[in-house]
Amino acid sequence: MKVGLFGAVMLLLSTGVMAQEAQTPPAEADAKQEKKICRTDRVTGSLTRSTRICLTRAQWQEVHRRTKQGLDDTVRQAGGGCQAPSNVMKGSMC
Repeated sequence: MKVGLFGAVMLLLSTGVMAQEAQTPPAEADAKQEKKICRTDRVTGSLTRSTRICLTRAQWQEVHRRTKQGLDDTVRQAGGGCQAPSNVMKGSMC
């Protein structure tokens, strides 16, 4: 009797698990199907060493956006402050 009851409970539990696996949200299904793009980057200072990086298209776009933002911030900060005058004798020094 216990074996039969245990078997029935396991059967009911397994059907619930299978139903949950079948109901994957569309966002997860799209993410699983999204193709990875791999790129090889050379390590600075090494002639032979390289690293392989694999990301999705959206992740590569985010990497490029952050890199561009960092470069823009650096240029903006470097442009401010004291600039050297073209004629030292007539111009003011900082």
